[in-house]
Amino acid sequence: MKRPPRPDNPTPFTRRQVLAAVGGIGAGAVLGGCNPSSSPSSSSSGTLRVDFGKTVFAPLLKSKIGVGRALNSSEILDSLQYLDEIRPALYDGELRFPETDWPSMQPYPIEVGEDGAVEVRRNTFLDKLDTELRRRDIEVMYQLMGAPKQWENEERAKPPSKFPRPTDLKAAAEAIGKWAKLYSDRPVSWCMWNEPSHNLTGQPDLTSIQQMVDIYEAYTDEIGAHGLFGMASFVPVDARPRRHLDGQSYVQTVIDELRKRRKSQPDLPFDYLTLNNYGEDLSELVDGARDALADDFNTVPLVQAQFGVFKPGEWHKKSGTTLEAARFMAALETALAVPDLQTFTFSGWVPHMIAYKGDKALQLPLFHALKLYARMPDRRTSVRGGLPDGVGTMASGDDHRSSVLVWNEGDKPRTITLDLSDIPAPDRGRAELKVYHIDREHGSPLEDSGNDFSPSETAGLDADSHSLSKTVTVAGPGLVYVEIDAASRHPVLDRNGLSATLVRRHTYADRVKDSNGKTSVRGNAYGCYDAVRAIAYLGVEGEEGTALCGAEYRDLPQELEIDIAADLPAHTSASAEALFGIRVDYALDHGIAKSVLWHGNIFDKRRTRPLPWGRRGATADELVHAPALDRTPADRDTVTLTLASHAPSDWADSGRRAIISFWMDSTGPGSQARFLLG
Repeated sequence: MKRPPRPDNPTPFTRRQVLAAVGGIGAGAVLGGCNPSSSPSSSSSGTLRVDFGKTVFAPLLKSKIGVGRALNSSEILDSLQYLDEIRPALYDGELRFPETDWPSMQPYPIEVGEDGAVEVRRNTFLDKLDTELRRRDIEVMYQLMGAPKQWENEERAKPPSKFPRPTDLKAAAEAIGKWAKLYSDRPVSWCMWNEPSHNLTGQPDLTSIQQMVDIYEAYTDEIGAHGLFGMASFVPVDARPRRHLDGQSYVQTVIDELRKRRKSQPDLPFDYLTLNNYGEDLSELVDGARDALADDFNTVPLVQAQFGVFKPGEWHKKSGTTLEAARFMAALETALAVPDLQTFTFSGWVPHMIAYKGDKALQLPLFHALKLYARMPDRRTSVRGGLPDGVGTMASGDDHRSSVLVWNEGDKPRTITLDLSDIPAPDRGRAELKVYHIDREHGSPLEDSGNDFSPSETAGLDADSHSLSKTVTVAGPGLVYVEIDAASRHPVLDRNGLSATLVRRHTYADRVKDSNGKTSVRGNAYGCYDAVRAIAYLGVEGEEGTALCGAEYRDLPQELEIDIAADLPAHTSASAEALFGIRVDYALDHGIAKSVLWHGNIFDKRRTRPLPWGRRGATADELVHAPALDRTPADRDTVTLTLASHAPSDWADSGRRAIISFWMDSTGPGSQARFLLG
């Protein structure tokens, strides 16, 4: 993969020249579209010009994709094999402790003997779920709902809408902590409660806020240091000011209460803030949550724990439709632009993406849409041209694959001409054009199609042209995906994680408050780590901003090779904080013992902005110049981190554990970088 040009550079970097169709179709020819039979007439929507040679901000991150479903069905275990076709970063599973008949609660995990002693037991369902997700490097997040049955307040409980505070919070927390430690051989993300503004007291009142933070404090204390902790799946209405909360929002008041507790208990953890959203605009809740976190919780990312494109009353009625898939891709497009949103999780894995009819698993339109999104290269490319309301698109490309996805949320079909330029040449002289349709007759078994899903059109292509034009009709509603592929296995998208054991991801959002108290992310900077594929991404759209992420592993190798593709402006940054580097913080049994910073020529020893984890500090205990990280015109380079040679003497005996952080600070507008580990 060559290094892409700067987004503000109108001249794309040199690409190998390509592509004309076989069978007498010449260079730059128009390939006929495929009109689904469900669309007998269509409304012309003009032309989109897709330039695969020009990078735009920000990438099509696969690490933002999550799926989830309450753990109330054995079909979930059967469905896990289909995760391989999407490879999400996260599975979010809700555990409702009053539900004794759920397979995830059989046998019931907590029992109290006649003498009051608490016994905990493992569960075959959860063991298999954990094993299958761990094998894929997919993070598991359990949303804990309700007290164990022994401390459930049955008088106040009204499942599934109301889960009150335990009758004995201390006893319930001790039992939950003892049970959670059965799964402490790797950190699990625990989200405390769900939608507390109506699921505790039934009202968004001060009492429910106090109870929520009480529960969070008690449960996190008992689960202990091995867990990662979040609260509490707030909903859009929680971001709106309320008179009885002195004009503050519910989420703001909860976070303020947590701040107060942390002043006296600085070790009270807070690793992420979770959100739920069904059928509403994303911006209100994201903005409200960001304002609540302000600039003192910058290591706390946002996680969309549950998302659905339909309001609760429509949620089940419209499940598995093409409209659901089109609307989700539009929402995903919005979510990709939110720099501090770590994961965007669709909550209907079963039955909105995979639905069972008897023993047969039906793959539904949203599943196919995300399967196609997973095929799209991460490097987003330029698309120009207007589209009618309800129609959206994204495009991406690299030396191995060029892709365009178009979705239509409306009820009328749309005919669109795609003018594709600067398509890379295939390595072996040939590539293949594929067109997929998702609509009532393609990939939608609950509507009119069967369960098969395959290209509706294919064509072989030779390497003697760099452009082509393709006309497609997108059903209303529907999606069309166009791909030019030169590799059966993509070296980036299909790669696996490290052989080392992932401990946790670290994220940072450079949030700053303005004079009106509104919070934004400086420079629109993002830092994301894809543990499924072992890839780190950084980007700073503005002149200044800190892009930062990290991954903590144990059983690391003695040397770690990292492939770097960076897009840095040619001019030298005016900021004294400018930095482009990789830092390793070595962990021993007693804590972090040493830090080493591999850096390029974008570095000033006098910089002051610290790393917010590990040994902290603005540089490191040891500095190593790595020419691969210099601002140079090279397309791509590789740096080898000689971990063992810089490690403390007893690092190997302590499990070869370290935090590897990827750091870009104020390197100039449009800066982006990707790091492939191992």
